[in-house]
Amino acid sequence: MKVSGLSHFSLGQAVPKRDHAVCVSLPTIKDLIGYEEKNPKTLAAMRSGYPRFVRNHRIKELDHHYKQIDGKDGNESFFFSNHYDWELFRKLYPITDWSKDDCDGLIRVCIPKDSKSAQLCRLFQQHSGTGISSRLAEDILYRKGIISKREFIRTSKSSSTEEICKVISKAHGPEIDSEDVLLANSGANAFYSLFQAAIENARTQKKKIWIRLGWLYLDTIETIELLVKEDEKIVSFYRLQDFNKLKALFADFGHLIAGVITEFPTNPLMQSFDLENLQALCRKHQALLVVDPTMASPKNAKVSKFADIVVNSLTKYANWEGDVMMGSLVFPKQSCLGRSLMQRTQDLISRPFSRDLDRLAEQIPFYESFIEHTNASTIKVAEFLMGHPEVKEVRWAYQSRCSENYQRLAGDAKPGCVISFEIKGDFETFYNSLGMLKSPSFGTEFSLCCPYVYLAHYSMMHNEDGKKQLKEAGISPQLLRLSVGLEPSDQIISVLRESLDLVHSNS
Repeated sequence: MKVSGLSHFSLGQAVPKRDHAVCVSLPTIKDLIGYEEKNPKTLAAMRSGYPRFVRNHRIKELDHHYKQIDGKDGNESFFFSNHYDWELFRKLYPITDWSKDDCDGLIRVCIPKDSKSAQLCRLFQQHSGTGISSRLAEDILYRKGIISKREFIRTSKSSSTEEICKVISKAHGPEIDSEDVLLANSGANAFYSLFQAAIENARTQKKKIWIRLGWLYLDTIETIELLVKEDEKIVSFYRLQDFNKLKALFADFGHLIAGVITEFPTNPLMQSFDLENLQALCRKHQALLVVDPTMASPKNAKVSKFADIVVNSLTKYANWEGDVMMGSLVFPKQSCLGRSLMQRTQDLISRPFSRDLDRLAEQIPFYESFIEHTNASTIKVAEFLMGHPEVKEVRWAYQSRCSENYQRLAGDAKPGCVISFEIKGDFETFYNSLGMLKSPSFGTEFSLCCPYVYLAHYSMMHNEDGKKQLKEAGISPQLLRLSVGLEPSDQIISVLRESLDLVHSNS
């Protein structure tokens, strides 16, 4: 069955297995609580999942191949595509228990398994997106004759980059051209590369304050904290009503503020701050304004007129089939400050592998129709949730607390595919009985639901400071994040209603 050229599934159907899938079905809430500590072997055995969190089986096979040659079975291999990222890791974490080889154009670093150093390197690659693509690992295995076939991609195009940049630039608005776009191997790497360039530039101007506006995506938070030095400061404003505090900070310390990082809307609370006023503040003090509209997509949320640089994860929406990691950066011509960082960012970025570009080029023609379809479905699902007596709160792009800010840039009926919500009854009963794919990510053809805090911020639930920080940000541990897919909206609503009715009957 097709919707504007797009395939879709019925809820409850198995999602087709893909060697390079970026989603994996999750266990029950009970298992998620302490899951990694209780089931490390189960996590390690997952064949596929979000690639920066779950190592793809092709990368494991490549690791195994090299270990057969050099006998380093007691080590874990980490693959880097360039020396700069490995050297930065060593600078940030001066570990000593490692060895390095150049293998088939890659930097292979061997670190003892289950060691603190291995854990640090794993986290660094997760937050920075500096690991290699599973398709690249597959390509090496194929060329060496270790595997007899690789994923079939219909066409190999020299123009894949151009096609992707053309669609993405159009989505951002008429003021953006293809040459304003840089592609990275993931959204995380796009931000990591940009922030390195931005922080280098800020240090030459002796600007030491970075502002995080709204609760941001996990890896954005971690990258900022990773790269900021001890004599530099991160200031976080989580709530919409904190905007006056932000203005006061600019009034007192504007000359020291290097930049503001925000999302539009934010993840997972879907808050949209006043970008017009924020741009005026930043320009007055020559502070960089970086905006990420991934949650709703840049096709919906037109932020390019207000941002110095726009970060976007193409793993969402553009990769609607759920099997490519990629990210983009847009440098609007109207921003001299943003454009001054473009070349340095391009030097630092981890470029996408050619076969990932070809695979995304297969999906990119349906980018706009996918977003239009999910826009319409999300409105119906949000209206259902807001009207159900068992739902405590609904967070989406048009939530009343900030709908005016969002609507000014997006217009009407363009919410994207994400809704976050809390229920009044038993959270565990609802989640465990919900008949849809339980997985992180969003912007895929199949609907997804995840218990956001248990995945993104589980470690914060283990200490009082973390719990306090989540509470200050207004993030409940029982927040659910729903990504609306291509299934008929009445089917999605029916599945949600069934679990909500079960919660009601058990209360």
